[in-house]
Amino acid sequence: MPRLSQDRLDRYAALANRDLFDLTDPDFGPFLRRAVAEGVEMISNNFNTLGMFRAPHSKDLDALDLAMIGLPLDLGVPNPRPGTRKGPEAVRYWSLDRNMVNHFTRTCPFDLCRIADWGDLEFSTNPYSLDACLDDITALYDQLMAKDVSPLSIGGEHTGTYGILRALSNNGEDPLALVHIDAHADTASNFQGVRVSDATLFQVATVEGFIDPEKTIQIGLRGRGIPRAEFGAQAGMRVMLAEELQSKGVEYALEEVRRVVGSDRVYLSIDTDAFDCSIMPGTTLPEPFGLTGEQVRDIIRGLYDVNVVGADLVELSPVYDPTGMSACLAAGTAFEMLCLLAEARARRQGARRQTSWSNSDSEGQFR
Repeated sequence: MPRLSQDRLDRYAALANRDLFDLTDPDFGPFLRRAVAEGVEMISNNFNTLGMFRAPHSKDLDALDLAMIGLPLDLGVPNPRPGTRKGPEAVRYWSLDRNMVNHFTRTCPFDLCRIADWGDLEFSTNPYSLDACLDDITALYDQLMAKDVSPLSIGGEHTGTYGILRALSNNGEDPLALVHIDAHADTASNFQGVRVSDATLFQVATVEGFIDPEKTIQIGLRGRGIPRAEFGAQAGMRVMLAEELQSKGVEYALEEVRRVVGSDRVYLSIDTDAFDCSIMPGTTLPEPFGLTGEQVRDIIRGLYDVNVVGADLVELSPVYDPTGMSACLAAGTAFEMLCLLAEARARRQGARRQTSWSNSDSEGQFR
């Protein structure tokens, strides 16, 4: 091969002679230059100071459209695999390796909404009582509802979703439609003598009117919990086993989602055990023969035209996966959910409102 011409080498040198974020890409470039100008640390992975996906830290709900909240809870897990309280910490850590602009959909959530990492909820009423912790969750999300802030929640066990649904439905006055991606239906009745747990929460949420079962679709169900899914099917939920999605495809599943939920307010809840155990060992109850990362990702992206008002990713137990790949996959999934929520929120409010880092003080709190 002959030596490269000087003209070509000069052209390559000119391309290389620019700042790290001096990009011509119309989606990445302007946002990344703005973020750097506002002082966002773009290289460090110090998750003790950086918020989830490098968002600013803030508890000022008046300044927010969308809040990311950690729910480090694992009191209601009815099997000998605790550890979900470490889920939010692990997702924050791995979130710093995600892009801040979706490389495929080109969505930049921080250019659509005012977003902050609210932090982890500290269970202070009685941290040894599951019911008290659920009350703490509802009290916080009542505040979010009052300030019209959309939540992305990172668990923590799935039971925490019950406290969220209670608030977002105004205690049943405004029931929600539900898209539930999980290996297990979580609609058991009288499971181990406890009314609300991660095995029963959607049954109780139905009975108490927080969700409309006829506007609910459960995707990815399989394994030993299938006999306990009978309540949902009889109450009117659309139950889609993992095998049905795997044989008919994501587009088929999305058509069913739209048919079921329509234009109603939708809550999206994803349990990490929806993923096959080969890619998600770090979850409370791993199940074989589950969904792939691509399938869950494409379901989330396919919901961009759905009126999603809140979402959670739950049951990550990073202690059971020393490789970190479970938390890495969870963080990638959470970013897709953040993009989805930001798109839905911007569409509802009819305007874009940028996240600003320059309007926060040295501790990341908004002035």
